[in-house]
Amino acid sequence: MSKTSNIDSATSATISTAHSTARDIATAVARQLQQAGYMAVFAGGCVRDQFLDVEPKDFDIATNARPEQVIAVFSQTGDTVLTVGVSFGVVIVVRDGEQIEIASFRGDGKYGDGRRPDEIVLLDGDPLEALQQDAARRDLTVNAMFYDPVADKLYDFFGGRRDIADRTLRAVGDAAQRFAEDRLRMLRVARFAAKLGFTISPELMDALEQHAGSLKPGSIVSYERVAKELEGILLSKDPVTGMQILMDSGLLAEILPEMMPLIGDRAMGDPIWHPEGLAWTHTMLVLGEAAKEPAADKSFAFMLGVLLHDIAKPETMTTRQETQADGTVITRISNRGHAEKGVPIARAIANRLKLSSDTTHRVTEIVRMHMQMHDFNDPAIKRSKLVSLMQRDDIMDLIRMQHADVMGTTRSLEDRMASSHRAFYLALLEEMANDASPARRLNAAPLIDGSHVKAFGFKPGPVYRVIKDAALEAQHDGEFADEAGALAWLAANADRFSKGEEA
Repeated sequence: MSKTSNIDSATSATISTAHSTARDIATAVARQLQQAGYMAVFAGGCVRDQFLDVEPKDFDIATNARPEQVIAVFSQTGDTVLTVGVSFGVVIVVRDGEQIEIASFRGDGKYGDGRRPDEIVLLDGDPLEALQQDAARRDLTVNAMFYDPVADKLYDFFGGRRDIADRTLRAVGDAAQRFAEDRLRMLRVARFAAKLGFTISPELMDALEQHAGSLKPGSIVSYERVAKELEGILLSKDPVTGMQILMDSGLLAEILPEMMPLIGDRAMGDPIWHPEGLAWTHTMLVLGEAAKEPAADKSFAFMLGVLLHDIAKPETMTTRQETQADGTVITRISNRGHAEKGVPIARAIANRLKLSSDTTHRVTEIVRMHMQMHDFNDPAIKRSKLVSLMQRDDIMDLIRMQHADVMGTTRSLEDRMASSHRAFYLALLEEMANDASPARRLNAAPLIDGSHVKAFGFKPGPVYRVIKDAALEAQHDGEFADEAGALAWLAANADRFSKGEEA
């Protein structure tokens, strides 16, 4: 390959020229290195994103300057220079609040543990040859491009620009070798496919299938890193693509083996409620619906709860024969109790991924509550019970889950829309937040507290909680609306509470 065969002048017709504060600062930093006599180019994701008309979140620079030379260049400019990554050939320059990561051209030594190189080799010699060697160690062609923002020049040694145009992910060089070097790259393939909406080349998919069993999460690849990649997939614009790649390649069996029964013999859904068939198919449809929510409304906890909501369906599957009106007999399928049985499975997964206690709680509550959310529109349900539901800090996640759950089937659109309670719940939230009686509004202060209970002669103990809970329920059910009414209610009910205390 000629040194210059994949070097182009990048124009506004092929690469975004939109400017941002971060871009301007990064360009100035690159220019300063060039003025000091070094090669300095934008690297990796920020170059890729420019071809996708996406404004990069951050800008990384690759240079033939060694870390000590980078430090020398910026030590006199008033910039803050962070050296925590010097051992890896990385220096961070902080200018006007923006952190610009500057990495010296490098090649990796042998990978003894299948995750990290045994040593980092900083490359000397001809800058262009060193740049090409730096590109050769990267995972995907779309991440192996460089761009000189000063000279408006693109360096593309492995066809990343072509692959972006084709919307295809390919490995730099031999995919099997890239995965053998760093097993985490296999999960990164699924994440980038989900993030970019790209397909995977057949060669890359073959390598995933052949090497999925070598991922060995918990030993070679930490579960914290697995969780981070899974988060990237689930919060991407196309999480279904990412998850399907994990399933088809065998990677899902390595990181979430509990999900494999969703494609097994006991995974079929009820033909009336789930004509789409397998629980996995339903889960992917629901995940796709959840992905339509605004980015600001989606958290990792929410999307993971969506992914795991039917995790226990196979182990709770029962069947019965039912005769239809036309005389035909069909096999109906039930999964009674699957929400409750799914909770410990989801908790075990969250714990294995080392998620925070708050995230774990939110995930398991989505799994536990997702079936109940289909039934709270029953007019027979007491208002006080609905108040407790609407006051939950995760109520919006539960509402979104219910909507996605019913929309994620292949029933008719009319049936699916009729089963969604989103409008009902949102109207209920609005009504409860603005009730004409302040005492009945969401999060209204209780009109009966411990001092009132004590004044009626009750001894401190469990009965206090019983009385206060009953009083708050009566308050939200409209049995009283002020302190005088609350005291009258307490007087009228004191005897039954006293009997309960004596018992």
